[in-house]
Amino acid sequence: MTVLPPLPDAAVSQPMPECWRVIGVSGDRTCPELENFIHCRNCPVLAEAARSFFDRAAPDGYLEAWREILEEPETAIEADSVSFLVFRLAKEWLALPATALVEVTPIRRLHALPHRRGTALAGLVNIRGQLRLCVSLHAILGLPGGPGQPGAVPAGGDGSESPPRLLVLERKEDRTTDLWVIGADDVAGVHRVQRSALRPVPSTVSQSAARCSSALFDWHEKTVAVLDEIRLFESLRQAVAT
Repeated sequence: MTVLPPLPDAAVSQPMPECWRVIGVSGDRTCPELENFIHCRNCPVLAEAARSFFDRAAPDGYLEAWREILEEPETAIEADSVSFLVFRLAKEWLALPATALVEVTPIRRLHALPHRRGTALAGLVNIRGQLRLCVSLHAILGLPGGPGQPGAVPAGGDGSESPPRLLVLERKEDRTTDLWVIGADDVAGVHRVQRSALRPVPSTVSQSAARCSSALFDWHEKTVAVLDEIRLFESLRQAVAT
């Protein structure tokens, strides 16, 4: 892969004093022009500085390096692969099709619902200004821990630990949209897996790993269970209905 040469310091220096950092909105705000322009981004001085910055001459070799990058053949995405979100609940590593993921957010305050303590329905959580149902997948799969519950199990000191997260999941079907929030003890990100690497779930797998699972694959010396999207969302709905 072609690597762009670094821009020299002289190439990125501004042709005029950065007044916006000294007396402008990023400084002490003593510039008399702020009364007229309100913000430095509306001032012609900043506009001229930006124009000069982008019109500066490129350093030697910079354009040639970009030409080589643009001429490189496009890397084809393997058609026989699928993207999974890999995450951990207690000691179980699980995966979901990346298409079911809306976002990953930090743990937030849960609002408990009356008469629902001790159930898989953990409560309500604020996601982008809207209260969403948060369901404990830990409870559905019979695992310790979960949103708002003690007993989170560390990954074992292999360096892959990350702070607990909330996963916002979505499934669209028959003009309706299912949107749920679940907690995860660790999120390893989205990874592409060859379909040929997926294998059936054997009957000898533990109940907690086999429930809602449709396949297994190996990842970083771990066995990851792929959750069946349809069965998972059915389990989430049943958890709220009971």
